[in-house]
Amino acid sequence: MGEKLNKDSVVKALLEASFARSVGATSLADVAGALGIKKASLYNHFESRKDLVDQTTASCKEYIEQISFIPDNISEVAKKYTAESVLRGIVSRYVKMHEKTPLFQIYTFVESQKYFDAEAADIIMRQKEKLVSQCARALTALADQAKVSLTHETIPAAALWFCSGLNDLLSQYLLERKKLVMQNPRAGEGELFDLPAPDEAELEKMNAYVDKFVLLIK
Repeated sequence: MGEKLNKDSVVKALLEASFARSVGATSLADVAGALGIKKASLYNHFESRKDLVDQTTASCKEYIEQISFIPDNISEVAKKYTAESVLRGIVSRYVKMHEKTPLFQIYTFVESQKYFDAEAADIIMRQKEKLVSQCARALTALADQAKVSLTHETIPAAALWFCSGLNDLLSQYLLERKKLVMQNPRAGEGELFDLPAPDEAELEKMNAYVDKFVLLIK
């Protein structure tokens, strides 16, 4: 493992170790143990535990900035499908991205750090702003097709309202998914996130939320 050790592999190891223990409870020894190396080897890449946590936070920020929660062709999608279908699709995409590696680990990492690290709190704030902005684009596309009765002036508030509820539902859903992960110990590479099938009842709660929202904006 030593010859393959690099910053990215150490960051990944911290994300996985802190998923189970929380960031505060994860030591350099835990990270080194997950990598099968001696703790001293970590100092070849990081000055300290704080440096590792800081660089992991920066890596999380970079990853989140590169992803999109809505399709690039949202205008075409809005032409073809109903408002319910478009927003359900966005919710499904948002949830599926978060319950897979690495976003599941990243979400857990920054959530556990947000009360102790201003940068982690900023990541969460920016992610929410990004979701609101992208949902506003989707609502604008739907309004342009007369599939919702929102005006361009009311769209920002509607997007914020919609995303606030969506994030609450996502947090509840991922909490339950994390419990499933913790109940299924890892037996091999990749198995940490080989989850059972999604909880259809919980997903239906999100779909019901979408449908009620659409009724209010039609």
